Amino acid sequence: MSAGSFRAALVAFSTVIVPAAAQAEPPATTVQYQVMVSAGLAARKPFEAWFVLDKSSDPRVPGYSIPAGATIRFVFPKSFTPKPGGVLGAVMLKGWSQGAISTKFITALDPTNPRVVAIHFAAPIAPGSVENPGLKAIHLRTNEINPTTAGSYPITIQFVDAGALSGKTTAIAHITKKPVPNIAAYNQLHPGKDEDWQHVRAGHAAHLPIDFLATLPNECRSSFSLKSTGDRTLNILSDGKPIGSISANGVPVVLTPQPFGPGFARLGVVEVHAKAGSTAGMAEITAALNGGTHYTIHLIVEDR
Repeated sequence: MSAGSFRAALVAFSTVIVPAAAQAEPPATTVQYQVMVSAGLAARKPFEAWFVLDKSSDPRVPGYSIPAGATIRFVFPKSFTPKPGGVLGAVMLKGWSQGAISTKFITALDPTNPRVVAIHFAAPIAPGSVENPGLKAIHLRTNEINPTTAGSYPITIQFVDAGALSGKTTAIAHITKKPVPNIAAYNQLHPGKDEDWQHVRAGHAAHLPIDFLATLPNECRSSFSLKSTGDRTLNILSDGKPIGSISANGVPVVLTPQPFGPGFARLGVVEVHAKAGSTAGMAEITAALNGGTHYTIHLIVEDR
């Protein structure tokens, strides 16, 4: 389907009524910060966020299938203001940062309602291997300007011609008064591999280093680093000043910071190496920024 014919089809979709029998299992969805921006959920800023579906981010848990021909419509309330000529785009995600799904789809505004963003799939998505567990989240970048007042705003999501997912659900966007510091895993240093859920034998180091990307709103920085305060806790520093922490909970693991040169430091990337202790079980490594977001990495420690 061409972009032109898709826009024409959207007129029909704008009045679609999903049969009651098909509304049994639309996925519950939450709105979370897009991992590389601070302003996507801030008042008076263009909306950009993740719509996270109700599947575990563990890659061993299958995600959702989307058939070819399906359309997902995001209906924003009137408190959002469309901006002509703004940026519009989407990325289908496997459940981890920078884990994009390669498939064919078109993202467009509904020509009858500029507060509706629709994604039409020309090719299907289906769960496969651990490296391709299926659809678990959607990164949506829009020209919708967030409300001027902080608060919780419902966004209606309609799954049309989506098989078992067909139906309607609501996700709540929590709009803040201003942008907040944002941190998340940064899988770009090992593309295609998921650092968020790693299995490691007791007494061994994790196969992948753990990389985090921090984004500070309206602030310049020349040096971004880590300082150890013990085997299980690190301070995150910006120009030598503490702005957050990385900590380990659960079974024992040792966290060791990896210094970076000025290039990555200025980007806000920090790296941690994790080594498991002798106890099997789950360890959670959480990075958090003061007054901002947090992000958790899961390390599954297995018997030797």
